[in-house]
Amino acid sequence: MAPSRLAVLPFVLLLSLAALDGCSDDPAATADVDAGAGDAAPTRDGGGGTDPPAEDAGDVDVERDAGKEAGDEDSGSCAGPIVTTPGETCVGFGAKAQTCDPSCGQSYGYVCFEGAPPGFTGCRRVSDSVLGQTYCCPNNACVAQPDQDAMCNGTAGKPHRFQCPPNGSGGNVAPPAGCTEVGSGGSEVEKFYCCP
Repeated sequence: MAPSRLAVLPFVLLLSLAALDGCSDDPAATADVDAGAGDAAPTRDGGGGTDPPAEDAGDVDVERDAGKEAGDEDSGSCAGPIVTTPGETCVGFGAKAQTCDPSCGQSYGYVCFEGAPPGFTGCRRVSDSVLGQTYCCPNNACVAQPDQDAMCNGTAGKPHRFQCPPNGSGGNVAPPAGCTEVGSGGSEVEKFYCCP
């Protein structure tokens, strides 16, 4: 991970929490990467563009479909692809109904860079922004931050960094067995652990 991304992580965490409180339930209001033909969609080079109409039903947009599993297109508030590509510096923020509709079976939110929470299955990408991508997942669990493992260099026998999200009861999800809290901050999303 680039040092500049690490330096802005606390700022991103606070902005993410503020932005999540103002998120809309209307999926049309979010930046949906799976926009249909004719909708503006981000391109790999960062510019906006218009998707050309499909030649036939067999055409596949490889860039937009990367990381999706077959049959994972939904409509309405549960729209968005299931992503399996592991991301970086994921931070869980717990259950926020305005972001992750509980009726979709993926009530728990995570913000990641460049992919879904590592080690998780069934996470749906619901929006993209400069602050990362927001995913709704079926489990509220501590998330590995492999690109941040260097933060645990001084903790003998515990080289892996994890972040543990809020549990909805005024605390945080319990870390994996044998972990030690290291580098936590003052907000509910800043609970970090070094683990075996």
